[in-house]
Amino acid sequence: MTTIKKLLPAALALIFTGSAVADDLTDAAQGLCETVKSCVLEQLAGQDLPPGMEANMGPMLDNMCAKMRSQVQEVPTGHELYEPAVGCMRSMESLTCAQLQNADSVTTPECTEYERLAKEAGVVK
Repeated sequence: MTTIKKLLPAALALIFTGSAVADDLTDAAQGLCETVKSCVLEQLAGQDLPPGMEANMGPMLDNMCAKMRSQVQEVPTGHELYEPAVGCMRSMESLTCAQLQNADSVTTPECTEYERLAKEAGVVK
């Protein structure tokens, strides 16, 4: 559960407003969500959870992914930060579960570059 709480804000920080249809960024967000879901379920598998707790996690994780997909659909594909945001999400998707669990140190060169560009554009402070 801690992993979700730490990673979701980091992933959502990549999102800014605009308008577009489902595309590469939506696909990248879904890929990252699937990776996070897999890691969370893997982490839960080794724990002694109350009956039904693990079953309840699936819908909660699906809702998290649906929320991310709906938010990234607002990003304009022609925006200067679009491709760097896609690259950042895809690079985060390639991280291991152990790397994702340490959300304070989750960084990739692609995300560092996205953050730099977003700051320059005034999107992220």
